[in-house]
Amino acid sequence: MGGFACVVAFSLIGMLLSSAVATADDGMDFFEAKVRPLLIEHCYECHSAESGESAGDFVIDTAVGIAAGGSHGTALVAGDAGKSLIYQAVLFDGDLQMPPSGKLDQQSIDLLKHWIEIGAPDPRSGPAKPASVSPMDRDPLSHWTFVPPVKPSVQSLVQPSAADRGSDSDRDVIDVWARRAAVSQAIPINPVAEDTALLRRLYFDLTGLPPTPSQIQAYVDSQRPDRYARLVDSLLANPMFAERFGRHWLDVARYADTVGYALGGKERRIQGSERYRDWVIRAFSNDMPYNRMIEHQLAGDRTDPKNIDGNLDAMGFLTLGRRFLSGLDTTDDRIDAITRGLLGLTVACARCHDHKFDPIPTTDYYSLFGILESSQQPEDGASPLMMVDREKVGDRPVLLRGQPGNRGPNAPRQFLTALRKADEPRFSDGSGRWELSQRITATDNPLTARVMVNRLWTHLIGKSLVDSPSDFGFRTDPPAVPEILDDMAIEFADDWSIKKAVRRIVLTRVYRQSTKADVGAIAADSDNRYLARANRKRRDFESLRDSLLSVAGAMDRTIGGPPVEITLPTLTPRRTVYAMIDRQNLPSIFRTFDFASPDTHSPGRYFTTVPQQALFLLNSPQMFALAHEAADSVRRDLDRIEVGSDDTARLAEAMFRRVLSRPPTADESEAAAAFLMLPVADLPPRYDPRSLWTYGVAKLGDRQSVNSLTPFGYFKDNRWQSSEAFPATDENGHAYFSRESGHTPRKTDMAVVRRLTVPFDAEVTVRGQIRHKNPGDGVYLGLWIGDDRAFYANQKDGQREVGPIVRRVQAGQTVDFVVSPGESDNSDTFTLKMTIQLHGDDGQHLETQTDRDFSGPLVEEGTDPLDRLAQLAQVLMMSNEFAFVD
Repeated sequence: MGGFACVVAFSLIGMLLSSAVATADDGMDFFEAKVRPLLIEHCYECHSAESGESAGDFVIDTAVGIAAGGSHGTALVAGDAGKSLIYQAVLFDGDLQMPPSGKLDQQSIDLLKHWIEIGAPDPRSGPAKPASVSPMDRDPLSHWTFVPPVKPSVQSLVQPSAADRGSDSDRDVIDVWARRAAVSQAIPINPVAEDTALLRRLYFDLTGLPPTPSQIQAYVDSQRPDRYARLVDSLLANPMFAERFGRHWLDVARYADTVGYALGGKERRIQGSERYRDWVIRAFSNDMPYNRMIEHQLAGDRTDPKNIDGNLDAMGFLTLGRRFLSGLDTTDDRIDAITRGLLGLTVACARCHDHKFDPIPTTDYYSLFGILESSQQPEDGASPLMMVDREKVGDRPVLLRGQPGNRGPNAPRQFLTALRKADEPRFSDGSGRWELSQRITATDNPLTARVMVNRLWTHLIGKSLVDSPSDFGFRTDPPAVPEILDDMAIEFADDWSIKKAVRRIVLTRVYRQSTKADVGAIAADSDNRYLARANRKRRDFESLRDSLLSVAGAMDRTIGGPPVEITLPTLTPRRTVYAMIDRQNLPSIFRTFDFASPDTHSPGRYFTTVPQQALFLLNSPQMFALAHEAADSVRRDLDRIEVGSDDTARLAEAMFRRVLSRPPTADESEAAAAFLMLPVADLPPRYDPRSLWTYGVAKLGDRQSVNSLTPFGYFKDNRWQSSEAFPATDENGHAYFSRESGHTPRKTDMAVVRRLTVPFDAEVTVRGQIRHKNPGDGVYLGLWIGDDRAFYANQKDGQREVGPIVRRVQAGQTVDFVVSPGESDNSDTFTLKMTIQLHGDDGQHLETQTDRDFSGPLVEEGTDPLDRLAQLAQVLMMSNEFAFVD
């Protein structure tokens, strides 16, 4: 800075300070003009009655409050800024640094110091603490979820006779309360569903699969008065029940087989992840008591330290969550899974401040934080999923506003404030995980049984008793029929048997009701809160895919084992519960069909209707294979009757029974038989977009053009790479391409290339995005269309739209997406998603997407088109009747 500039700058500073001194003669005016605006802008958000926040038990919007201070002690010593904690905090010199958004400018710091030194005049009135700044002022017992359930009284049930198997009589107190609730609202109660609809519902709920025609016929022909109860018992004993309900629990546990994003090419696959999935399935199969399931998942190192019974693998509940770059976030994820998953409380909301609605102080969060931070995953252990106590366990400090450098008092390791007794001892047995599991499953805990019973009810009835299954906090209304939840919770906590609870629900009249409802009933209770009818349910992704495999006769019923890739063009016949779940690159088909996000605990599935769902069922090579399998199975069942014979109607009927579990109506039979008699039309030439792509490493020439391309030779872990080991030890380093992402080679004159070879003369349109989210110097994307470099840019720490770019191309030319490093290949992972459209001169059209059409080595597939019977199979598989269950 030149001399004149220095003089001007110091003159301005002097003017500001002299102005401050001048107004200090009237201290109150100085406060109102200079200090109050400063406090409002930077402090009131976290420390005022107006915002409802008192972080650190400190409010700053009254004179008494700012002088009194909070959990750190006295905040203001009038006349001595050096001894005033509020001034020390804004200097950013110690552990306490305020405001958390960043250090104030020097002028603001000087004004605050001057105000303190002139005696801290402050005209504001009000108490040291606002009347109510925290939900902790609420009595937990004032909210229904914190009150232990009490078994409701009910009049004696009218028991049905043995011959009353088709009756609408109440068979459980659940039915009595539901009937009373519906009658009180003048809502008509539905009769029991007819046999076929009830069987489809029961098989779907308990196994995820449709019943076979022979299973339906056996049930309809049975004269046993207990036929329904016997069928329920047989399905509960079937391993398919455990696979079905095990998948439900994996949503709660945010199960996946990879860690998520990993820096520097570190291994993303979680070794042994499938051991937790298989443990969950075994636990449901063996009807392991739910309280024991919780103990194993939180403290398997205590219940089975050498993994003799496999229960140490249960700790995947904690360790299979996403691995964040910050260890604090990883622990936060585990706290969220425990509290929302097991207790229905959103404790993670108290990470930075006391909970805004529930009696959950920040100290509760850091009590659990201390328990988990006192635990670690050993490098060598009886299970790769296990956790053990650290050699040195202990409490952890509250991080004020969630900032690591802003430490408050230690939070003792103990149970949640709203659920523990006043004189309850702190956790002292190692990390405290075992004690935590005991408090979660304690008989006086009003939440655990209610939360799990509500989850089971949701899966079976199709609508929750409590609308927010993972949030039983103060904002949560009680069920419309609260007696059902409390009675079931009390009974469930007697023996913690999941199968017994499921059996009870599916035997009720409420479960067995028809879904039909007239306009009046819907108007009176559109959400069916009063349980007067059954809820129509849509198959989730797993049930839809598994049902397709089942009706096609293509399902491999092997239980357990390593995860399998189910998105390849060739059919993988394993049940969907065994699919590979890649957090970072979750295949689009999972998202298309509303699969639960593996990044976080999922309280329930969402169901959307989007065109991509129908397009998959219409165009997927897997669907073609399943339709072929279904047609072949029907022919085998009918001694290979050929289409066009006199028995064509029998083929149509057999296909309806196989796919829809019912015979066709007269009109459907006539239309289907006529359809089967039609000749199959010849198909025009078809290009498989997957076969047009090449993935490799290139040497670069002038203007970053591709001098030579060496295709990747290995497809492993759902990505193309240059060597079997990853990363490669040569100059290729971490170079790879997966469905959506990739990484550059090590040298600046090299690049990874996604190459599309154009199959016909056309106008090409290219559009998409490149994203780079890491530190470092970013990556360079070049788009070459033939010999024309149509796009070139550096992308660093953000997303860039590319295109639309339009060019003319000839058959055999290439479209290259060339991604090269900057000066360094450090943190050069990128995401590339592009759409390429080809409009041929002769009317041909082709669209390919880099993520959708990504593939490993292609297996030569048959080119025979679907015959009419296979086409009929596909049409029925795509129908709403197949996708929905009454």
